[in-house]
Order: sequence, then C-alpha cells, then structure tokens
Amino acid sequence: MAEAMTADLRHSEARQKKLNRALRLLSDCNMALVHAEHEHALLNEICRLCVERGGYLMAWVGYAEEDEAKAVRPIAQSGYENGYLDGIRITWADTELGQGPTGTAIRTGLPGVNQNVLTHPGMAPWREAAIQRGYRSSISLPLIGDTKVLGALTMYAREAQAFDPEEIRLLEELASDLAYGIVTLRTRAEHEAAKEKLAFLAQFDPLTHLPNRLLLRDRFEHAAQGAQGEHSTMAVLYLDLDNFKQINESFGHEAGDKVLVSAVERLQHCILATDTLCRLNGDEFVILLAEPQNASGIVAVANAIHDVFSEPVVVDGNPLNLSFSVGISVFPADGSDFDTLLKCADAAVESAKIAGRNTYRFFTQEMNADLQEQMRLSGELNRAVRQDEFQLHFQPQVDLRTGWITGVEALVRWQHPVDGMIPPARFIPLAERSGHIVQIGQWVLNEACRQARAWMDHGLPPLVVAVNLSAVQFKRGNVLEMVSSALASTGLPANCLELELTESILLQDSVSTMETLRGLKALGAKLSIDDFGTGYSSLSYLKQLDVDKLKIDQSFVRDILADGDSASIVKAIIQLGHTLQLEVIAEGVETDAELAFLRASDCDAAQGYLFSRPVTAELFEKLVRNGVRWPA
Repeated sequence: MAEAMTADLRHSEARQKKLNRALRLLSDCNMALVHAEHEHALLNEICRLCVERGGYLMAWVGYAEEDEAKAVRPIAQSGYENGYLDGIRITWADTELGQGPTGTAIRTGLPGVNQNVLTHPGMAPWREAAIQRGYRSSISLPLIGDTKVLGALTMYAREAQAFDPEEIRLLEELASDLAYGIVTLRTRAEHEAAKEKLAFLAQFDPLTHLPNRLLLRDRFEHAAQGAQGEHSTMAVLYLDLDNFKQINESFGHEAGDKVLVSAVERLQHCILATDTLCRLNGDEFVILLAEPQNASGIVAVANAIHDVFSEPVVVDGNPLNLSFSVGISVFPADGSDFDTLLKCADAAVESAKIAGRNTYRFFTQEMNADLQEQMRLSGELNRAVRQDEFQLHFQPQVDLRTGWITGVEALVRWQHPVDGMIPPARFIPLAERSGHIVQIGQWVLNEACRQARAWMDHGLPPLVVAVNLSAVQFKRGNVLEMVSSALASTGLPANCLELELTESILLQDSVSTMETLRGLKALGAKLSIDDFGTGYSSLSYLKQLDVDKLKIDQSFVRDILADGDSASIVKAIIQLGHTLQLEVIAEGVETDAELAFLRASDCDAAQGYLFSRPVTAELFEKLVRNGVRWPA
C-alpha cells in the first residue's frame, strides 16, 4: 500500500514537473515572440527553447508547400537530429508519406500525437530512422495563421507516452502564439517593403531604375544655382525613341520593356557620371548635361547617342534597329527654369522627327508654334471665366464590394466658342500658370456643391462629390474660406464633399498650407491624395494629415496586367492604405481584367471608362435613379 502511494506521489511529482517545464517553455517562447524581428531567427529560437527549456530531444518547424507533391519543407531545427530531416520525405498529402504526425497536423489543422514510435502506424516510413536517434514519441502542432495552416512545429521526446492532455493543451497554445508571431512578422515585413518601394518610386522609374521627373527637377535646380553663379551653361536633351509603338505592337509590351532597358544601358555610356539620365514617361528620356557645356560638347553627346545604336539591340532573339530623335535646349539662352527648358527641348524633338528621325535639333524660336497656341488659349481664359464657358461633367465612383455608385468626381470642361470642347489636359496647366485656376477652381467647387445638393433635393441618396484642388489655389486663394462659403451657400453637408489634393500641394511644405488642410478637416470635409504613388511627399504627410482616401494613379492601373512592377505598386498602395485605415480608390479602370485584379487585391472603389465616361449632371442623375449596379 505504501509503495503504491509512493509510486503515485512520484508520478504526480514528475507530471507536475513536466507541466511546470511546459509552462516555462510557453513563457520563454512568448518573450521570444515579443522581441522577434525576423521570421527565420524567431523559428530557430523557438526550436532552441523547445530543446533547452522544454527538455525535448529535437524540435523543428516545417512549412507546407503548395506544390504538386504537397511537400513539407524544413525551415528551422534544434537538438539531436543527425541528418534525420535530410533523409526523410514528409508531405501533407493524404498518402503514406502524409500519415505521420506532421503531415496529419498540417492536413487536418489538429495536433498529430505519436505516443510510441514502435506502435504508431503512421510512423512506418520513418520508424527505423527515429529509433536510431532515440526518438520514442513526438507531437506535431499545426501553425494556423489567418485561417490557413502555414506548417507545423514538431517535437520529439526520449520516452514513450510523453504527452498528456494538459501538456498538449499548453503546447497548442505555444503553437498558436508562434503562428500569430509569424503572421505579424510577415505583415510587418510586407509593410516595410511597401514603404521602401513607394519611397524608391518617389524618385525613380520602376522599370529602368532611372531618376524620374521629380528627381531630375531637383538635380536641375541644384545645378542651375551653380551655373548661374559661374555664368556657365547647361543643356537639356529630350530623347524620343523612334517607332517604339511599332515595336510594342509587333512584339508585345514585355519585349518593349526589354528594349527600353537595353536602350538605357547603351545611353549610360554616352554621358558622364555628373550628368543625369531620366526616364520621363513611356519611350521618352531626358539627359541633363550639368557640367559647363559649349555647342561642340553638346553635339558630341548627341552624336554619341546616334553612334551607340549603330548595332541592333537583340531582344528575345530578334535584332531590332533602334534610334532616337533628340531635341536640345540650352541654359540660360533658351530658358532659366526647368519647365521652360523641357518644353523647348520637347519642341525641338518634333523638329527632329519632321527631319526624318534619328537626328538631333537645337531649339529655335521658329519652333514656337505650339507655344504660341498655348499663349492664345491662355489669353482667352479670361473671357471664358467671364462668359461662363466652363461646364462640369461627372464620373461615377463605384464601391467594388457592392457594385453601387457611392461617389462622383466633378471634372471641368471648356466649351470654347470656336474650338469646341477643350479637355482639361489642354487648359488646366495654362490656367495654373496664368492664375486663372483660382477663379475656375472656385466656380468648379461652387457648382459641384450646388449640383450635389440639388441631387439630394431631387431624392437621390447622399453621394460624396470629389473636387480637385490646385497648388496655385493654395498659394493665391483663401481655400478654407472658399470651401466654407461654398458649403454654406449651397447647404451641402461637409461630409459629402471630398477635396482631392495633388502632390504639388504637399510639396509646398508650408505652415499655411498645413493649417489650411487641417482647417478643411475641421469643417468636416474629406481629404484624399490624388495620383498617389507618383510623388514623394504624400507618404511623409499621411500621418500628419487626417487623410481619408488614397487614389491610385491611372498610369499604374493601366499597366497592372503587363507590368509586374505596376501590379506590385498597386498592391503595395492598397496594403499601405488599409494599414493606415484609409479607403483606396483606383482611377482609369477600363477593362474587366483590371477590375478583377483590383477586386482580388481588395481595392475599395474604382472609377473609369469601364463604368462610365464623365457625363452631364442629368445623365449621372439617371444612372443613379435607374439603380445602375455593376456585378460585385
């Protein structure tokens, strides 16, 4: 009797000791989770703790592969293994190699317990190897993250019947915490990668990794300051790849991208390290020759560009003859600011094309026909403002989860008495330069608010109307007073007005601008960042400003199916927006395939020709009143 009681007591003490050890292991692993920064290091640390603190003979983590064989890939291990993981094949398929504790745990999402290697039927393929290493029992715990089994944590004990129910419960808790840690680290890594990518894209082209327009402008400003002080010259070379459209149409956009990358490699040989080669857009590049230049030096670079393409570029086995039309403007003779020099060089490119392409032309005043046309329109803007020649068209914004129209963007058009309907791309830049954008912008805001209020009075559900704000309005107009007045005079609720901020507004980085933006939020208006991902300031101000929405630029949407970088950018913007609890909308959606990609990426809303072109207020009202809904 006494001996039985003593044996029971010893058994109870041993059991309690094991539970205490498991509890300490759980505590130590949770501490490791709290301090973890990298996934692989965390897995190695957990395996080490299982062996050193938990007293298990060996521990390893395997991830479930989504391949045809449904293999389990060892990721981390600690303890006495002696080549065990190298010599075994484990799957999570419902086959003989998937009936062990690890495969079963991954396949079922439940712990796989092997209390005795000698008798467990599922251990047959690995029994001999396990016995040789002293493994007598084992447990595999599924790592379940975001409702998906990521893999399993497997531990081996020296003795049979090593895992009682209470210990299994504690180990399940450990595995659950580990899975949460893995998901958290992956999410954190994805967010960091997204931020890094957006920071890179702020200044560089994703395909060629060349500086973009923003970085080129910055380098020009610095170089111009030095050139002015030394009374020296610089040159801007505008390069247009000849017949690139034909290459895209004949060989496809993927081949076209390879052509651009190959062209950039050759162009780099034509310039000095102090010069800047920039991808402006599509097949257009700009070279800034920042060192003091005379005409012969500039011509030497233009000739080098001609000569470097004397041999064809081979893409996917196809030899392609490439050439560039080059337009050249000179600082300060043709202009002292970036925009003027770029326009002059662009005008010179057209002259090079007329001359037969594959050549260069310096800018001359005779090339000013286009500039004169712009001046004509600029002069007529004043009359257009006075005589109410502007109209608003409205483009629906669609909730991708429900298919219903939930918002609308107000877009201004100019009904010219002679030229007809002039699109905003032609006159908005002119209006910004001339200052007329302040008056036009005020009219657009008042008219958009009035129309949105009228729709409500006609019985339509409240819709958010989006209105673009220009950087010039912030510089020259009282934006806060203008918005407040428009809301008060029309009776539109402030939460039905969304103000789209361009990157150039955030670039101003002035105290007054930031105060105005905070004042707009205080009114109750919504704020969104237009064309997000094309500039660098938005990212830094997202946390400072109480922004409601990010708008993905149509240039990214247009290329999501053909360009892996654009697809990654779109996903990164959506992920970043949701992390910051912002709504994300994509503009320029034109195909069902683009829409499917955005839905699969969890984008909140979209607008574009696929849903509707910008239409008059009357047609938009009919769309809403008729209950037009796109399949969700």
